[in-house]
Amino acid sequence: MPVVSDANMLSSLAAADALDLLAQLFRGNKIFIPQAVERELQAGLIHGAFHLQRIFQAIHNGEIHILRLTEFEQTLTTALPHKLHAGEKEGIVLCQLRNYLFLSNDRQAVQYCRTTGIKTINLEAFLRALWVQQIQSQQDVKVLIQAMQNVEKLVITQEQFTKIFAPYRRER
Repeated sequence: MPVVSDANMLSSLAAADALDLLAQLFRGNKIFIPQAVERELQAGLIHGAFHLQRIFQAIHNGEIHILRLTEFEQTLTTALPHKLHAGEKEGIVLCQLRNYLFLSNDRQAVQYCRTTGIKTINLEAFLRALWVQQIQSQQDVKVLIQAMQNVEKLVITQEQFTKIFAPYRRER
């Protein structure tokens, strides 16, 4: 299933220099961002978030693709809650109409997706999946979290940390 990401999810992964984990977790699926997310990332870069350059390098390398909304899709974004940013609105519409998976760490966007049946993964679930699917060790995921906290001042609560590293029993 193709994947659409918002700016904050990519920013966190870029902060940890871990964008390659998208391709590893979503093997064989294209990773997209809507144009509004590209604009949000450009604005962040202009304001000194230099780790975002990694995202533009991934776009240049063809690892992340920019999706343009149709006129119809663009008009649907206006019906979404005003509290959502343009990038989340565009991502939600793309995922809803095209049945894509939405990556977002925006609480309001994730909540909206869950109430409307749009498949979504937040940062907490993404980090958990990395070690559960044996892409990274738990220690490696802890290092990723530390890098995100250092570069972006990301806050991972104890409750989130507990959910990320809750015991997991593999099926035999």
